[in-house]
Amino acid sequence: MTDNNTPAEILNPPELRQRLETIVSRISRLPVEEFQDDVLIREELGIDSLMAMEITAAIEREFTVEIDEGEIFDIRSVGEFSAFVDRRYRETYG
Repeated sequence: MTDNNTPAEILNPPELRQRLETIVSRISRLPVEEFQDDVLIREELGIDSLMAMEITAAIEREFTVEIDEGEIFDIRSVGEFSAFVDRRYRETYG
């Protein structure tokens, strides 16, 4: 990161996805291999609202983006979540 919180290098979508999966895996204690696009976050992975808030906070720190916690509760699948974080990252850093 540079001094103004802008990353020294903008991540491409696969790099961002890999780092996102690492964060979610660390917090949820689930293997990255379970994070397929069509997998349901709550129903299949068992990620509850408290864990979702912890994941959100970690993503905000890692990528220096702001996420309204209310926005993530309508997201159902891993693919939707990944696309949401990618979109927020691109809105922040271009």
